[in-house]
Amino acid sequence: KRGVAHNTIFPIIHSRNVVIMGKLSKTELREELARHASERNISILEKSDEKEVAHVFGDAFAEDEMVAWVAGLDKDDPQREDKMYALAKYMLRFVNRRCLTGKQGVAAGINSHGGGEELAGCMTITPSSCSADSMIDHIIAAFSFGMPPIYKKGEKEKYCPIASKRMEIMVPLTKARKKHMKGTARWLYLQSIGVLRSKHGEGYGSKLLRTITDTADALSVPVYLETESESNESMYHHFGFRTVEKVSMKVPGDD
Repeated sequence: KRGVAHNTIFPIIHSRNVVIMGKLSKTELREELARHASERNISILEKSDEKEVAHVFGDAFAEDEMVAWVAGLDKDDPQREDKMYALAKYMLRFVNRRCLTGKQGVAAGINSHGGGEELAGCMTITPSSCSADSMIDHIIAAFSFGMPPIYKKGEKEKYCPIASKRMEIMVPLTKARKKHMKGTARWLYLQSIGVLRSKHGEGYGSKLLRTITDTADALSVPVYLETESESNESMYHHFGFRTVEKVSMKVPGDD
């Protein structure tokens, strides 16, 4: 038996002093985020940072439960680390590409302590004024990045037979977000946040989270995100978030 039969996602919201106005713009988000980011030596990232961000997210999500579910690899697979990294790197790069270009949101990162230039962690945020990807956006991205490893001939055989089906059923997450944010014009979506595994426990993740919650509080908007593990859920609760739903992911072929 390979992998797990299903994956559970926890949609989570952080809110305080929410006000009703027009939709939140990228300019508002970028300006307020930059103000709070500078206090913690966090910088706004650009398209030129894309490869480094892809590496950070690939490493940070190489043990992620959602990625593990999609991959469906055996625990004792000798190439599990490389396969998980490759899949996570592609998935997170694809999902966050428009935040790095500034078309859909903003990306921010924090460098290693001691003034080094190595990116230790990063996050991507989308404001409520930005629409979801269109089919054309997906086609353009596919040409730019190529096919994911679970679709490539010679690569897809390394993952479980239903990995592609699992990757294609993320629609329930978008529906859940629309449902929970319905009637709220101004909000932030914390699309991705990750820290290099070698840097865990050094406070980078806390600084990134404090920056986004402080930004949201200053803008009087809620923050929405999804997480895939109960340990992460507990951590987000510590930062003032609350769970609004549990979404089970399953495709034909899962037990």
